Amino acid sequence: MEFAEVDEYLHKLHYTDVYTTLDEEDRERVVFTSKEMLKRHYDEDLLSTEAVALQSIYLVEGESEEFSKFKRHGVKSMGLSGMSFSFEGNNISPEVVALIEKQQVSKKTGAAVGRLF
Repeated sequence: MEFAEVDEYLHKLHYTDVYTTLDEEDRERVVFTSKEMLKRHYDEDLLSTEAVALQSIYLVEGESEEFSKFKRHGVKSMGLSGMSFSFEGNNISPEVVALIEKQQVSKKTGAAVGRLF
């Protein structure tokens, strides 16, 4: 999958302004970083354009709101005057996890056809 495919997909989705307003060089870096993050957790053959695109949005949203930094540093909870935050999960988008788990289940349950000799 190429940057252009992921970029085109994200330009078609709604609620992606946090990504689409970046300049092309920054968008390309985000997509590369997202793919590299996913490769650390999943086999590369499971990474589709959609998975990398969804991870890219998750990454940019988290960075723009500073949540990703806290999660990367292992912060589980924090409080500010009158507010508290709890961070669960890892740095992978729950949407990407669901997409990849669905692919893994369909691969395991697929019927095999062959010959016995």
